[in-house]
Amino acid sequence: MIKIGLTGFSGILGRSLLSLISKKKKYRVYKFKYNILNKKRVFSWIKKNQFNIIIHLAALVPTNKVDKNYSLSKRVNVQGTKNLIDGINKFQKEKVYFLFSSTSHVYGFNIKKNKENSKVSGISKYGKTKIAAEKYIKTKSNKTDICIARISSLVSEKQTNNFFLLNLISKGKRKELIHFKNSNVVRNFIHVSDVSKILLKLVERRVKGIINVSTSEKTLFKRLFDLFWKKYHFKIHSGYYKPEHLDLSNKLLLKKIGKYNFMKLEKIIEKIYGERYQK
Repeated sequence: MIKIGLTGFSGILGRSLLSLISKKKKYRVYKFKYNILNKKRVFSWIKKNQFNIIIHLAALVPTNKVDKNYSLSKRVNVQGTKNLIDGINKFQKEKVYFLFSSTSHVYGFNIKKNKENSKVSGISKYGKTKIAAEKYIKTKSNKTDICIARISSLVSEKQTNNFFLLNLISKGKRKELIHFKNSNVVRNFIHVSDVSKILLKLVERRVKGIINVSTSEKTLFKRLFDLFWKKYHFKIHSGYYKPEHLDLSNKLLLKKIGKYNFMKLEKIIEKIYGERYQK
């Protein structure tokens, strides 16, 4: 029996991944049910269970929430990760495979696709917390095989309106005139079901190193807003200024896991819209 320790199991990505892992009889999952800042609990969990794999998803994520409480976010996203690595170093008897969920926000804006070896600068405070956590993992781990999964803009119909796409759809449905400063923005949107499947593939193949978890579908917000107008008649007013492009290369990912059919953005939007407004 392969023992997996999972943090952040109650989040959207955690629930999706847990559902997949639970279907495989060779795995036994041990959920961390306490505050990740409680070092004593973290250490005890590791010491008692002696994991083969630890998947660390626990984090404060929505960028607007991170901006409002940066101090707490740093503690959860950075100190929480330190607690895990320190616990592994101190109590883990055998080497453990450690998968850390990071973010595309660690990169800077770039007209070209960001590769795994591209410079990190952090486009948001959330991204900066993940840079700090990544640095600690890479420099302080001595009993781990590390995989850092830099996930692009994750989307789920179960997200709150704190997340960009959900907020946009909510306002559009209320027939609000939506003001957006700059439509010269690029992101890669990826559905939570794809992310959870990919993370499991990375775990099963014991992929090591930094991996961009992203689709190859480059979404310019101007085109996204045009799509919302044509299909749903959302009224969005925006300028078109300096490019803010955060586009990720997924060539290394596909090399590691093989060919993968991602859910297209139009399908993701239909899924969200149908789940929320057409039941």
